[in-house]
This record gives sequence, C-alpha cells and structure tokens, in this order.
Amino acid sequence: MLKIKNIKWLPILMVLSIMAIAGFQLYWLKKAYQREERNLDMRTNFMFRETIFDLQGTKLKLDKLMGDSSTSTKVFIQKEFPENGLKERKKPDQKIVNMVDILTKKVKDADGRAIIIRGSDTMHFSNKSFSGRRNRLMQFLFDIDSIQDSIRVKEVQVTYGKKLHDQNINVPFSVKRVPTVERENPVFNEVTLGFSNPITYQLSLGNTVPFLLKRISVPILFSVFLVAFTILSFSLLYRNLLRQRRLADIKNEFISNITHELKTPIATVSVAIEALRSFNASIDPQRSKEYLDISANELLRLSLLVDKVLKLSMFEKKEIELRYEPLDMKELVEEVTSSMRLQFEKKGAQIKVTTEGDTTLEGDRLHLVSVIFNLLDNALKYSTDNAEIDIAAKGMDNKLQLMIADSGIGIPGEYHNKIFEKFFRVPTGNLHNAKGYGLGLSYVSHVIKKHEGTIRVESVEGDGSKFFITLPKHKA
Repeated sequence: MLKIKNIKWLPILMVLSIMAIAGFQLYWLKKAYQREERNLDMRTNFMFRETIFDLQGTKLKLDKLMGDSSTSTKVFIQKEFPENGLKERKKPDQKIVNMVDILTKKVKDADGRAIIIRGSDTMHFSNKSFSGRRNRLMQFLFDIDSIQDSIRVKEVQVTYGKKLHDQNINVPFSVKRVPTVERENPVFNEVTLGFSNPITYQLSLGNTVPFLLKRISVPILFSVFLVAFTILSFSLLYRNLLRQRRLADIKNEFISNITHELKTPIATVSVAIEALRSFNASIDPQRSKEYLDISANELLRLSLLVDKVLKLSMFEKKEIELRYEPLDMKELVEEVTSSMRLQFEKKGAQIKVTTEGDTTLEGDRLHLVSVIFNLLDNALKYSTDNAEIDIAAKGMDNKLQLMIADSGIGIPGEYHNKIFEKFFRVPTGNLHNAKGYGLGLSYVSHVIKKHEGTIRVESVEGDGSKFFITLPKHKA
C-alpha cells in the first residue's frame, strides 16, 4: 500500500494513466471514424451508379429488342480459341457490364426475361427462335450511344440528392462529366456509359466530417464521459490523500502537544505533593493551602482537557443525545463569565455583556455552557493584556443570535473556514505564546450543528475576531 507521506510520484502516475486511457479512446474513435468513412464511401458510390443506370434505363425502349414476348433471350459473351476448340472465360469490359446491367434490370422489369454476360470479345445468342434476334440486338446496342447526351448533370444531381435524402445521408456532393479513361481497375466513384462515344460521370463528396462525427456521436460521448470520470476520480483520490496526509501531520502535532500538556499538570501536582511530604508543610497552613491550590488548579486543567477530548470524540461517533431544556442565554453567559472572573482579572480583561429581546431558548445546558466557555477562553488566550471582550445576545422571531468579539490577534481570511476543523490551528510560525490543540472550535462547531444552528467568523488579522452563533429557539 502506498504510504501517505510518499505520494510525490502519484500525480505523475495518475497523469500517465489518464493519458493512456485517453490515447486508447482516441485510437478506438479513429477506427470507428474510418469504418464509417468506408461505409459512407461504399454506399454513396453504389447509389451513384444505381442513379445513373436508373436514369439511362428510363430512357431505353426495348421494342426493337424484345420482339416476340413468348421467348426467352440470353446473351453470352465468350472468348474462343478455334485452333483447339477450347473456350476460356474472361472478365468483360466495364462498359459492356454496365450496359448489360441496365438491360437485365430493364428486361426483368418488363416481362421477366434474362440477359446474361459470361465473357468478352464474341457475342452468342440462344433461344427458341434465334432468327432475327442478333441483328436487332446489335443494332440496339450501337444505337443507344445517342441516348447518353440526354442524361444531364443537373438531372443526375437532383435524382441522386433524393436518394441520399431517402437514406438520411446529409452530405454535400457534386457530379460532373470527366474524360473517359480506360483503366485496368474500376474507379467506383465514376460511371461510364456508351460504346462508340462513352461518357463518364464522376461523383465527388464534399465535407463529410460533420456527418461522420454525428454517426459516431455516441462513442464520442462515451469516451468523453469515461475520460472525465477518470480525471474526476483521480482528482478526488489525490485530494483525499493530501487531506489525509495533512490530518496525519496535524494529528501527530496534536499528540505531541497534548502529551506535553498532560505531563505539565501531572508534574506540577507531583512536585506539590512531594513538597508537602518533604518540607513538613502541614506546620505552615498558608504554604499547605498554596500547594493544594496549585494542585487543584492543575487537576482542573487536566480534567477540562480530558473532558474536551472525550466530548469531541463522542460527537464524532454520534454516541450522545442532547438533553433539551428551557434556557436563558443571558443567564448562561453570566454563569460562564462569573466562573472565569479570576482569569479575566489576571489578564486585566474588560468584559461587556449586552442583551436585546427575548433570549430564552431550548437547548442542552451542559454543551451550550461549554461553547461559551471555549469561545471566551479563546478570546482571552489570543488577546494581549487589558483585552476588551464584548458579548451580545439578541432574540429574534424564532432564533437567537450570540456574538462574542475580542480585540486579539485576529485570523487571516484564508483560515476562516478551516478553524472549525478538528486539530487545525492557525499557523503562527515559531511562536507558541498560546497553547492549544485544535479541538475547541471544532467542538463548538459540532455542538452548534447538533442544535441545528450555524456559526461563522468575521476577522481581520491583527484587528480581533467576531464569532456569530445563530440557534433556533425551539427544538426542530
């Protein structure tokens, strides 16, 4: 398993993975595009040839060719070798093939007769009544050259455009006449008509990219979704790893700090007890009281620290239920300020409490008192001597707002949302004038959210902080 602290190569691996997936998708899309391009080329060329043949077929008249309708006509084109009596079949000339295709379709459309091509160079005819058929067919084949000029390019374009529209093929095209060139291999986008005066029609497709992209739009959308989903997944994974590493660092710092803080009261109490034992402090009641007060204060500090950690842990695990009861926020504030009076006097802090409207609400007394205590403790801790702390409780329609403002060091803007995270402390370089564990505001935030309320901070670095708490007056 990849260690959280050794993730410097992880972004490179993620980028390479994304590039590999994107490359595969591009290759797959390229193959799909080429396949659709070939299919389009085959379909359009086939329909182009069919259009030319249909136009020529509509202009042919078979009266001279058919004669007796009761006979069956067959056309064989073969190459013969008289010297040995053998016959070898050969690929027919393309113009003859085109013409026979037209005749075959035309005759079948007329009365079901067949014209078959099997070779080249020599024509043979066979049917039940052969007399006169050869002359009529030969005359017919040489006379049809006069029909070619009657097929106009505009007519081909209109007819071919209708065929494309019927097949939902919306691509630009052009048709033109080109010089007839004898080729060994056929060109599929060209059609040649006629024998003595052949005419060649050529099809050229315009920009087919939009049509082809539309044909593969579903694979494109799937590929985009797959790559985007991969990027999003990797981004979330990397962000979570960074967050876990940061939390791990904060946790380690917290453990280091709290270990030191736990040792301090224990050591102080141990020294006080040892002094009582060693110096016979019981003879001096004043000194005994001093040692006992020191021990009591340190044990109280230790108890508050442990209680804060336990409460936060219970909120995280959702193992506690709030005990709602009627409360007066004004009385809660007075209770906390009274218990902290010695601390305020020690630092020369001035406390100002104001109330407005109905300050009663339903809530958990124990946790709301802890919230006020934590906010006032922070206000005192992060302020200089002779600090000024303002507390204002304001009752509204169905809500109550509590504001606690101090004149302390303030909080930089980029940390306003992070200060409510567990273990987070605003960086102060190497200054450790104020001891903390990143638990107080996290606990406060949990309590307020548990009461279906909100908390926010307004602060400018070097100019104090204001915390605003809004709570519903009645349980939801």
